[in-house]
Parts: sequence; structure tokens; C-alpha cells
Amino acid sequence: MYKTFRVLIGFAALCLAHTAQAQLISSTPYSRYGLGEINENLGSIRNAGMAGTGISAANSYQPNLANPALLYYNSITNFTMGIAGQAKQVSNEGNSQTNGNGNLNNVSLSVPVTKRWSSAVGLRPFSTVNYQVNVSDVVEGNPEATIFREYVGSGGLSEAFFAHGVRITGGLTVGGSASYIFGNIANESSSTISDPEQEGLGQERVTIVDRTSYSDFIFRAGANYRQKLADKLFISAGGVYSFEAELDAERMVTYERTTQAASPADSAESSITIPASMRAGISIDNGSNLTVAADFASYQWSKYRDFEGNNGGLEDSYRAALGAEYTPEANSIDSYFKRITYRGGLYYSETPYVLNGQRITDKGVTAGATLPIGRSTLYDLYQLNISVGYGQRGTTDYGLVKEDYLQFGLEFTVNSRWFIKRRIE
Repeated sequence: MYKTFRVLIGFAALCLAHTAQAQLISSTPYSRYGLGEINENLGSIRNAGMAGTGISAANSYQPNLANPALLYYNSITNFTMGIAGQAKQVSNEGNSQTNGNGNLNNVSLSVPVTKRWSSAVGLRPFSTVNYQVNVSDVVEGNPEATIFREYVGSGGLSEAFFAHGVRITGGLTVGGSASYIFGNIANESSSTISDPEQEGLGQERVTIVDRTSYSDFIFRAGANYRQKLADKLFISAGGVYSFEAELDAERMVTYERTTQAASPADSAESSITIPASMRAGISIDNGSNLTVAADFASYQWSKYRDFEGNNGGLEDSYRAALGAEYTPEANSIDSYFKRITYRGGLYYSETPYVLNGQRITDKGVTAGATLPIGRSTLYDLYQLNISVGYGQRGTTDYGLVKEDYLQFGLEFTVNSRWFIKRRIE
């Protein structure tokens, strides 16, 4: 009965999460570009605590979603649900503001199909748009008048995926996933003119509202090889390739004025191009309680094409990260703290954004832990994953914006042997 109850809860959570839009970042002007902030952590909160590494770092009791080839190592059923968010200070040369946000980070269900094959279904954010930018300037030809412009964006895309991992031979495993990308993004731009010589004109506000819905599939392929080097020393190398994808896009544009009704919406259909990307990783572990991993990711954002077929000023980018995890004594009886898994990491990336001739960089450090919950048995293992991180992106020089952010994550994981027939209920 309890097994069936857990299955129903898992799939109910997936269905509820399917309707949620990703809102994982605080307000940031950088989400104006492309499809917004792209979720670069394809793994779980475990990976977030290790600076997002995990392309080659398998773990039997944590979902290995960063690389579908690592699903093979999940030999028992695993259900995971996590939340994540940020507190952020955004500043330029003269001003700063603090804000925050948080929402669903991931929900997944991994199931072993055979001794060589495991599968997983789940939902995670793909991108997030969340910004508000205000600009004022003198009206050309009329130095007494001022025009105020406001740009606001919201929404994002979600990713529902179905993944498989298979052991081919020895330490070689391969995998693949199909993801359905869906969601909508709204961008609003409005302007108001203030002219002392024309009273009442300042009350006239003109707004253009652009709402675009996206949907289609993207595909990924992964591989991993693990080899024993010596007694209690193993090395793993893995990679994931995300194929270029074309998303269907449907746009509706309306024009609104404060003194009259909004105009009928103009609709159009097109497609956008999401470029290919590649992630590679290498890790060393002792087969029990210590893992050190390094990942590198490369993105071809110069090949991105928006609704009109333009690139939007994006450039190719990359991300490098180093992470580790350590469990003092997983089976300790006298100390709970020895059973905790401790994690840490650091990362550096060159983002796709080049503004005012400057490449925007992002760097930070992370920490995390897995806390055992309750008493583990042959059939069930409950864990709570936590992660925190501090990072900086951008600069206040050259008229740009700097972001200082604190990330956090919380994730509940259940490992259960659903398919063992019990002799006594």
C-alpha cells in the first residue's frame, strides 16, 4: 500500500509541477537577452553544492541527471523534489537595489528497468526572464522635455524530460534524453513624455506588449567511462552533447495607450534556433566516500537566432567548475555528523553577453551537504540535500551592472527498493 502511495505522490508532483513556470532568479537586466537566463545546472541540488559539476561523477543514491549515461548507477528507485532561489544585490555606479526569488528547481523519478538499464522522467527550468529597466533621456529637438522609458520582462521556459542510461560493457555507459521545451515570455516596453510646456502630455503612456509562446523538443546524448587505477582509486570521464534545436514560436503584440483602448493583437508564427552545446567532465573517487570532479561546458550562442532571425548580440561562452564531496563515515553509529556528506566547489564563466565592448563574466563558490533523515533500512533511504553559493557577475565599470548574489537550494530525496518482493508485510 505504501509503495503505491509513494508512486501516486510522485506522479502527482510531476503533474502539478508541469503547470509551473520557472522563476529561479532574481531580477536581472541580463535576462533581457536571448531566451533569458539559461539553467546551466542540469543535475540536482547535489550538483549545485559542487559548483554544478557532475558530468562524470556518478552517485548511487542521488539522481544522476547531469549526464543521462550516469543513470545506470541508480540501481534503485529514486524520487527527488527540490526548490532553489537567490537573494541578489544589483548595482551600477550610482544606485543599487536588493531583491530575491525562489521556486521549483527540479522534480524527477528514476527507475531501474534491468540490471543494465535505468530510466528517468522529470521537470526542471530551462530559462527564466525577470527584469525591469528604467531609462530617461532628453527629447531630441526639445531640451525642456524628457522621455521616460521602462522595459519589463517576465516568464520563462520549462523542460519536461525522459532519459535513459545503459551499461554497454565494463565501465562504459551511454545515455540519451528527449526534452519537451514549453513556456512563454512577455516583454513590455513603454514610454512617457514629460513636457512643462504641454501640461497633460505626461499622462499619455504608450506601451508595446510582446508575448511569445515556445514549444518543441531538444535531444541530448551522453557517455561515461569509469576505470580502476589502483586499490580504492577510480577515474571517470564523461561528456554530454546537446543537439541544435528549432523551437516553434508564436508571437502576439499589442499596443496600449492610457487614453484609449488597446489595439487588437497582431499575431505571427516563426521559429528560433537554440545552438548546440557540449559538456565534458573528469572525476576521481575512492569508490566509497570521496569524489573530486572538474567540468567544462562550451555553448555556441553566436549561432542563436531569435524570432526575426537575428542573433541578438550573443557570443559563444564557456563555463569551468571544480567540485568535491566527502562523507567521513557513512555507516557511523555514534556520530550523525560523520554520516553527513559535505560538498564544496568553485566556478568561472564567460557569459554570452558582451555589452559596451565588455564581456560579462560570472564567478563564485558553493557549499552543500546531504543530511540523512530517519533510520535507513534495506528498502528505504531518505535524504535532505542543501546547497548555498555566493557569486559575482558583471561590473559597475563602463556603465554596466554588477550583481552580487547568494544562491540556496533544498531538495528531498527518497531511495526505495520498490521491486523487491517482501516475505512479510
